Amino acid sequence: MARILILLAVVLGVFWWLRSRAEARRHSAPRRSAEAPRAPAATHPEAMVQCAHCGVHLPQSEAIAWRGLHYCRRSHLPDDSGAHS
Repeated sequence: MARILILLAVVLGVFWWLRSRAEARRHSAPRRSAEAPRAPAATHPEAMVQCAHCGVHLPQSEAIAWRGLHYCRRSHLPDDSGAHS
């Protein structure tokens, strides 16, 4: 029984010590808003497009535009080998 009480006291002591360290860090940490300004937010959201092959949505700047449609990767572009025969 004494071993259990000693173990409980040690566990509670470690818990108390960790909690006091976390509170000390929280109080001594510099305020981010006062020291470093945040990065400016994007002024305009980017248009999203849908891949004509798989339907996934992605930013227009990352899409591959081909014949009026958008694709998420080159492997999704249609095969044009039989169109010119």
